[in-house]
Amino acid sequence: MDSSALWTQVVHVFSDRLRPGNPEFGLVFYLPIAYWVAAGFYELLDWMRLPFTEKYKLNRREPGKGNMITHRQVIFRVLLQQLIQTTLTVAVMILDPDMCGRCADSSKNLLQRVSRFILGMYVMDTWQYWIHRIMHTSPFLYKHLHSVHHSLMIPYASGALYNSILEGLLLDSLGGVVTHYVAGLDCQTATYLFIFANIKTVADHSNYRGPANPLHGLFPNCAAYHDIHHDVRGIKMNFSQPFFTHWDWLLSTFLDPAGMHFTVEEQVEKQKGHPSAIATGENAESKKAR
Repeated sequence: MDSSALWTQVVHVFSDRLRPGNPEFGLVFYLPIAYWVAAGFYELLDWMRLPFTEKYKLNRREPGKGNMITHRQVIFRVLLQQLIQTTLTVAVMILDPDMCGRCADSSKNLLQRVSRFILGMYVMDTWQYWIHRIMHTSPFLYKHLHSVHHSLMIPYASGALYNSILEGLLLDSLGGVVTHYVAGLDCQTATYLFIFANIKTVADHSNYRGPANPLHGLFPNCAAYHDIHHDVRGIKMNFSQPFFTHWDWLLSTFLDPAGMHFTVEEQVEKQKGHPSAIATGENAESKKAR
């Protein structure tokens, strides 16, 4: 593509393809909107601290260290990453004029679209597992890149995409491009998948289960599963994200989070002013560990 054709494509993308109603518009703008709507919901729950929702919070029996970064810094970094992600998506649209048209086929039935959606989930999981694992097994990459995300020792919803800039580019932005092409997604299906992945990632970092997080019981890779990865006991385990756990099972990096958090019943007793229930739970777990 020469400079004249490139400029023509730039004008075409910004003047026509990025209009509301076109699939390219959704792929660029709906993802960050979905992220902040979901994150805003959990931020509101954290702020309101209603007894009904607080009992579904995931509180570790051994909480460990607190977070080492401010909320404002987290939000700024996430917004910056989303800006980069949006820029990359638009750049791919410009360089590949058929990005949304290549796999678009009005004759595709619902089953075909669902199968592509599910294939995209597995492609995304594969990409993220290996990039994530490499970030942990390489001391250099962990120190200079992935340690940024783990400065959130206790994760929360709006920090789901809090990463170093380069890691965000590799893990999420480039991962989205790879998923799009390898799974052969049209832009509409890709938008649905990436919105779902964004909401799922936010929910997995929200530290809520039960009714407050309806996705928690639908996937083995859930908020409890990922929370343990942010704990020092599981920092080199549970690399899978955002949907399944098969890579962890196959490669012996699976750590079952069962018993590592206070139960809903124990937290209800605590709300009633019976801290002895928490102590009883702690003693029971210590006996199991022995």
